[in-house]
Amino acid sequence: MGGNVGVILLGAGGLVAQRIQERLASHPLFRIEVVAGSPNTAGRRLTDLKWDLDSPRPINLDHIVLSMKELLDSYDPNKTPIAFSTLPADIAAEVEPNLVKRGCRVYSNASTHRMMSNIPLIIPEVNGTLLERRKTGNPGIVCSTNCTVMPVAMTLAPIHRVHHIQNVRIRTEQSLSGGGAALLRSGKLGEAFDQKIPGEAEKMEEELRRLLADIDDDGIEEYATFDVDIECSRVGRPFGHEVHIEARTESIIDEEEILRLWATQPSVLHLTLPSSPTFPLMVRETIQPERDLRAGEEEIGSSVTFDLKQGMAIVVTPPRIENGWIRWRAFSANTIRGAAGGCVLLAEFDTQLRTRS
Repeated sequence: MGGNVGVILLGAGGLVAQRIQERLASHPLFRIEVVAGSPNTAGRRLTDLKWDLDSPRPINLDHIVLSMKELLDSYDPNKTPIAFSTLPADIAAEVEPNLVKRGCRVYSNASTHRMMSNIPLIIPEVNGTLLERRKTGNPGIVCSTNCTVMPVAMTLAPIHRVHHIQNVRIRTEQSLSGGGAALLRSGKLGEAFDQKIPGEAEKMEEELRRLLADIDDDGIEEYATFDVDIECSRVGRPFGHEVHIEARTESIIDEEEILRLWATQPSVLHLTLPSSPTFPLMVRETIQPERDLRAGEEEIGSSVTFDLKQGMAIVVTPPRIENGWIRWRAFSANTIRGAAGGCVLLAEFDTQLRTRS
């Protein structure tokens, strides 16, 4: 399925929906043909909705938002064979399978279907072989991950493949935007927010075990069984999630080998994709959020609409080993690599796999 493919955007006014608009406004493979949203946005133009991102709104997207019913009643798989879903979990549970029944391939950022064994949960560099081995057809749902598990899985996976993780301890500092547009707006106004994130640690753990699963030739997953301890907290930064990671491995490893494993992290299994950064993991001595939100960019100061690699790399501090524990920090652009950009990269990857097969 090459060329400029018409797609549906499920969700109109949320932060992830806005990021997807940004990334598809000039995308070489996909173009937004249809937008469907909530009763609060249906019937309105995209340009009439509040824009919450720190970058300009794409000027070439002025679609009228359909209701979910209008979308399902008028759906044509020949016109829009792909959908990107940013829906709340309860709505995604109904709408996404209904689109699949009508012949659509849904790339979902919603949490609803992530842990269903028949629906792939994919970070291309981490477990993209699952899609190759399952040889899935055109209709169906493919899920991207929780935004905070992205930098954890990306940095743990190269180590786990070779030396097998025994124990991992994770502490997160998650930005306001991870809680949605309303929290971002109130936080920018200086209003108080709850630093606790109920249920987040549990979601991260189950997704991490699945992402680092062993995968047999038929695409059967055997989830990772290492010990996990996770603490999640919200901080006042508008964008960008930082994670503090400590891990023990079954076999001996040194700092030099970890750096080598990180440097050879596959750039989406050697496929040339618009959103795939040249170096998925970038080692820097310190984390600087304002700078690192753009990690992976090809041209300094470029627009994310035209530089799809911007914000797609994970910044990692050099590993330090003490008393058998490996320690490092990782930072990611949560609404880009952890959400919209990761979902678009997944669609690019899957589309090329299906075109190639």
